[in-house]
Amino acid sequence: MTYSPKDLELARRQVIVDRQMICAQQGLIDGMLARGEPAGLASERLVKLTEDLRNHCFHQDLIQASIRLER
Repeated sequence: MTYSPKDLELARRQVIVDRQMICAQQGLIDGMLARGEPAGLASERLVKLTEDLRNHCFHQDLIQASIRLER
């Protein structure tokens, strides 16, 4: 598949969004724990968000490598 710089920019933006979501989720969990609330489901969501970030970083790296090879 041929990727463009636009594809790379989209992938980079997704990684930024993922990191923002992880920070927000961690803040939510911290607040829940500070209030003595159960945070199991929120923690499970954090795991999923972290997996998504890992996958999106891999995809970003793949696009970047593909663009470099095409040059």
